[in-house]
Amino acid sequence: MQPSKERESSDDDPMDDLDDLLDDDLGGGEGASDADAGGAAAAEPGARSAGNAGDAGRVGVSGRWFSAKALGLALATVAVGVFVGGLIPLIGGTIGTAGGVFVASFLLGLALSTRRYVETGIAGGAAGAASAVTSVLGVGFLPIGIDYLSQWGLPLVAVGGGVGLALALLGHYFGRDLRAGLSRDIEG
Repeated sequence: MQPSKERESSDDDPMDDLDDLLDDDLGGGEGASDADAGGAAAAEPGARSAGNAGDAGRVGVSGRWFSAKALGLALATVAVGVFVGGLIPLIGGTIGTAGGVFVASFLLGLALSTRRYVETGIAGGAAGAASAVTSVLGVGFLPIGIDYLSQWGLPLVAVGGGVGLALALLGHYFGRDLRAGLSRDIEG
């Protein structure tokens, strides 16, 4: 007895279809090669999964949705941005730190060829939360700062992390937007 086409399609990873929809390269890439192969891909049920075995996974060291390498790069870049932003005379402190998060994530969006919103958002949120805690501990007498953190620490971390997350996502978006504008041909 020959298996039906319905059972063959259920053996494939359903996330592969979502990956195909999320690809930036609608005109080319692995989705187009499967469509160009036509009957060859349909005739071999294992052909699609074998083709994706060499590709990077969705989550991992070099994943498509989340990459540990990109997270490390984002954390390092945002940390440098926060440090440099805090060194600016007359506006350092909170405003300099926030500006450092925005500029660092903007530069990441400008430099990276792929979308890395998750990694940049995590780095920005962590920088915002850490900045909020250190700014409270750096003001006044240390036991007073610790007492303040014990009462208001969680809301303070949440607000600082939320502001850092928002600034990082906006910076990354504007950096990617500028990159797209610089790489697009001028119509005239």
